Amino acid sequence: MILAVTMNPAIDKVYAIDDFHVSGVFRPKAMTATAGGKGLNVARVAKILGEQVMATGLIGGATGQFIHKQVQESGIISKFVPIEGETRICINIMDEKNVTSTEVLEPGPTVSEREYKTFLERFEEMVEGCDVVTASGSLPQGLPTDFYRSLIRITKRRGKKFILDTSGDYFKEGIKERPFMVKPNQDELARVVGYAFSTKEDYVAALKMLKETGIDFPVITLGAKGCVAAFPTGEVYRFFGPPLKVVNTVGSGDSFVAGCAVALSRDADPIDVIKLGMACGMANTQFFKTGMVSVELVEKFLESIRYESWGVLD
Repeated sequence: MILAVTMNPAIDKVYAIDDFHVSGVFRPKAMTATAGGKGLNVARVAKILGEQVMATGLIGGATGQFIHKQVQESGIISKFVPIEGETRICINIMDEKNVTSTEVLEPGPTVSEREYKTFLERFEEMVEGCDVVTASGSLPQGLPTDFYRSLIRITKRRGKKFILDTSGDYFKEGIKERPFMVKPNQDELARVVGYAFSTKEDYVAALKMLKETGIDFPVITLGAKGCVAAFPTGEVYRFFGPPLKVVNTVGSGDSFVAGCAVALSRDADPIDVIKLGMACGMANTQFFKTGMVSVELVEKFLESIRYESWGVLD
């Protein structure tokens, strides 16, 4: 079973509006509302791939109940912990005509110390029945910056694999606890290491730095250009696929995490872990709804993914 953690979930509303601009009045040609947040995208994709999935995090108010109900209806086990604050709403305005995406992200509720300690107690129980734990996205106000370290510590103590997908200070603190896998994109990692990536050597050096912190399986995602990964053995590979006509890229990174989590849960070898992650990320770009794939598209894209060796880390 996969446990997908979303500490700051949201109702994700996506509006399709051509020629969107500031100070205008618009009527969307399409709209969707989804139980969202990065971890819920992970949970949804893993479920589509046929895995048993449990979703957890913190929810409150009417928006929280919407999320709980939608998660249950999708066949995912909902283990969200209730809080007093109101769960947030996030808006994404897709302008397909001009190929732009505009996001408005609410910060979310403020969580009390009592509430997050209750979550940690319940998390201990949830981990027992899972093979892989994923934690994605930002933290709500009130949680300490190093909160993910607590989740990683609990997971590792029980011998389970942890995939961390976050950024900024949350990422800097989280990697101190040495999760099994991380997947920052190149811009997120550049802000952490203090320099932009421009050469093959830059990527390899960054992967080596992550490996030296104790991370078994670091991955740097490159958007449409694929990803670069260092395997637990120290081998480094670059993965890439064909150009795609994109409908919506939102949720593709989460879909990548889902594919990797599913493959790890199935004890796949490292190359197949990344290939399934990439195939899920690519499939997600073909849907208007965020965090959505189909098994048929994933299988189709799996066949198109190529990879090349970039050597072995010293």
